Amino acid sequence: MRILSKPKGIEDLINNLDLKSSLDAILALNEPKGIVDLRNKKDELYSEMMKYHYEMSQNGFLSHDSRKNLTKFKTLLEWFYLNPSKLRKTDYIESIRKLYAESGTLCPYCGVSPCRTLDHYYNKALLPQFSFLPENLIPCCGDCNKDKGSKKSFSKWRRFVNPFYDDYSRFERNEPLIYIIFKERPNPLIDMEYVITANHNLDFVIKKQINYHIRAVKIPIWHHESISNSFWRNAKDLIGHRKIFTQGLINRSVYNVILNNFIEKNDELNYDWEYVVRYSLVKLRVNSWIYNSGLPRLT
Repeated sequence: MRILSKPKGIEDLINNLDLKSSLDAILALNEPKGIVDLRNKKDELYSEMMKYHYEMSQNGFLSHDSRKNLTKFKTLLEWFYLNPSKLRKTDYIESIRKLYAESGTLCPYCGVSPCRTLDHYYNKALLPQFSFLPENLIPCCGDCNKDKGSKKSFSKWRRFVNPFYDDYSRFERNEPLIYIIFKERPNPLIDMEYVITANHNLDFVIKKQINYHIRAVKIPIWHHESISNSFWRNAKDLIGHRKIFTQGLINRSVYNVILNNFIEKNDELNYDWEYVVRYSLVKLRVNSWIYNSGLPRLT
């Protein structure tokens, strides 16, 4: 839920792109079929592309009402995306995909699998004018691209967190963007369950968007192993720290220093579960059940 980290070479590639020149090259050719009619819409198409970055930077999402209807050219505009070429100056599409794939950059949506494909943040069937616009092409993994499908993104919050425009890391001052509420389940097959939720101190709309993203991307499922392993390991460590404090082996100030040092953040990770789990266990009163738990794995 931070701005997407950029592999080496991507900055130069994007900075050297001339969208107007690409559009001129696309429309200069007499194929594929329908290109002549599209030429008459050149100004509208270029205007839409130029407005994209401004609206996204200002609002984080596009206004549905102000969009030009270019669905008549859907097949044609999608074709340009699917068939990048140097002649049309659209070969940057394949270059973007390749740079992220070769760098091993993890998917900004789920944080699990490497980026292997490009997702159209605004679906190319609904808004074909953004089919080959770089700002609308989100490097991601195949699973997230498939799961996101044609979900609409016009809502202020019912949309995926956009790694190009939704930089919520600025809200991570001394606490994470998300919390985990753990629940004791004294059942041989379960032991523990959890709920991942947005930090309640965030703005209302941002909270709703993050919670939507968590559900839509299936974050609890994809990261279950990491969260579960982190919980059992860190819960046992905290129980150990609490024990030496209650036994009088350390005073309150030393104990507080231990807890503060226990919570550390890795700014390189999109989902730093060690930090989120540790913070949630230390700071959320609802998770204090671990200190009185009779679960075998915590004793």
